[in-house]
Amino acid sequence: MVKMKKITKLFLIFLILVLGLLGGYVYKLHSLAKEWNNLFEQRCLNVNPHLISYKNSFLLIADVLNQPEKYGDDMSISGSFQNYIFQLRAYLEEENKWLGNHFSYLNRWDVQLFMPLYMKKAANYYHKIYEAYKDYAELVIETIDNGALTEEIMNKTNEARIKKLEYSNLYNDSMDEILRLRDWRKVIINMPLPKGCTKENMYIPETSGSINWEGEEKPAPSIDWGLSNILG
Repeated sequence: MVKMKKITKLFLIFLILVLGLLGGYVYKLHSLAKEWNNLFEQRCLNVNPHLISYKNSFLLIADVLNQPEKYGDDMSISGSFQNYIFQLRAYLEEENKWLGNHFSYLNRWDVQLFMPLYMKKAANYYHKIYEAYKDYAELVIETIDNGALTEEIMNKTNEARIKKLEYSNLYNDSMDEILRLRDWRKVIINMPLPKGCTKENMYIPETSGSINWEGEEKPAPSIDWGLSNILG
């Protein structure tokens, strides 16, 4: 009888310990996911508006070049070009801040320890995509400041485009993979889309091929969902 009570007591202590650890893990996981969601909201509010604005300015310039008859002789692209440069510089400033904060978050010990591997992998791909956006924008500014497009800058620009495409594909593949996963932790880390993220600051225009040299169609805009849509 005494032995049975002792076993029962040990079992209850073990059960309480396990439940406590599980509760702590769930709380930490949820907190980390909430932090990432806040980071994504800051991207929507501070970074994407400049990114979208400079791309829209470029698209207007491209449209004037593609269809000059649509605008007439009075249409000047100087204003759009000035806004393009202004927003490009503003974007780079905010992007560098955000990438720095995001990098620090991804490399924190608690994120590395508690976040599921599939989340860390997807978040890393997401980070690399916007590193490529940033690299490309820096090269555009360098070209404008130097007043010339060198062969070195052209090569680096192509590398940035390839990097963006490569990590976009990896990111999309990882989203598809996560949607198929059956993992109870997805319920814990699933977050609603932040209130600060709207269709106005999530739809990023695609400028590749926008100057119509040979009648090709302009690519559709991409949607910056962050990780909010990969958990389902």
